[in-house]
Amino acid sequence: MGGAAGSALQGVAIAYTWPFWAFLTVRGVAGMFSGIVPTVKAYIVDTFRSEDVPKVLAYREAAGTGAFILGPALGGFLAARFLSAPMFFSALASSGAALLCLHVLPEPRTPPIAKAKSQTAGESRWQPWRAVPLFFLSFIWACSRTCFHSYFPLLLARRFALPLARLGAVLTAISFLVAMVQIGVFERCRRRYGLEKTVLLGYLLVVIGLGSLVTWPDSSSLPQIFASAAVYGAGSALVSPALPALLVRFAPKGRTGAILGIDSAIVNFGRIVAPSLFGVFLFSDYAKLCLGPARVATAAGLVAFVLAAKEGRAAEGADGTKRSG
Repeated sequence: MGGAAGSALQGVAIAYTWPFWAFLTVRGVAGMFSGIVPTVKAYIVDTFRSEDVPKVLAYREAAGTGAFILGPALGGFLAARFLSAPMFFSALASSGAALLCLHVLPEPRTPPIAKAKSQTAGESRWQPWRAVPLFFLSFIWACSRTCFHSYFPLLLARRFALPLARLGAVLTAISFLVAMVQIGVFERCRRRYGLEKTVLLGYLLVVIGLGSLVTWPDSSSLPQIFASAAVYGAGSALVSPALPALLVRFAPKGRTGAILGIDSAIVNFGRIVAPSLFGVFLFSDYAKLCLGPARVATAAGLVAFVLAAKEGRAAEGADGTKRSG
């Protein structure tokens, strides 16, 4: 409900041309109520069997991606007619989601602490030295996502002068690909290679996608840019659900929500830092049309890729066998 109020206020700010500081203030109000993701992830952990948690987390990511499939196209359609209409639609949709949570969402069958005690000691043992690298990976991943989601639409608009409706259609197509990978590929990859190598593969695809955006010349065509974005999208579809699933594995008894909350705070810090940092690179490399941020995110992705590879080898060495997630 807080998010709905924030979206409505943003719509009012746009419709009545409030000062920019006022718009940022009401957007901050909306952001204050946006911390539901770690709660939803903890709810999944407390409600489903341990072996089903990674799959359900992937479905949650796919459900969120569904908003990015519908949102850009619908938002572009609405904004082309009335600029603040997408914000009012978001407020209405958020109110509906709040009512569903109130009347439909059941309580977990097993209390979190009771469920944690029922797990084996090996599954629930706190391993902080392995959670810290995952927190760092989450930070790098948040910065990389911020780079893409903030500056890729800007790249499309400036280089190809796409109108709002067509820009929304391109973003929708990428989100549709991400959802298909999350639904049809992630679980198969996890069962075959394990969570660690799934993260590894995801980061590799992210680095390839962002790196190719850097190397394409200014004369590149829209299909070439779209292909790079599609590779990035496939990688993001693997990384997004795999990282929290790994964190859950290393959480102490009854503290899953706390660990996911810490991870969410780290991710949000990355989203705070990255836009300003990437904005500096954008203006320092203006002629390249937003490729400065992509260079930074690609370098960060390479660091995360190497760290994920070491984490995967460490996990296999600790268990003595090749784990299947």
